[in-house]
Amino acid sequence: MAAVNLNTFPNNRVSALTMLYLGAQDLTELTPEELATKYDDVFEKINFQFKEVRRERAENKIK
Repeated sequence: MAAVNLNTFPNNRVSALTMLYLGAQDLTELTPEELATKYDDVFEKINFQFKEVRRERAENKIK
């Protein structure tokens, strides 16, 4: 039997939340380039927030 590859998008919670956020926005006036930039910006903000939460939780455990 052949191996089945189940790679899907979104493949992690940051990508999923990015798509959920963008799906709730009015993107009708954006060019494809602007949309790509917006996706990257939102992805980075969400990813940064997850890192901050992990850092804060780790600091609180140390105290």
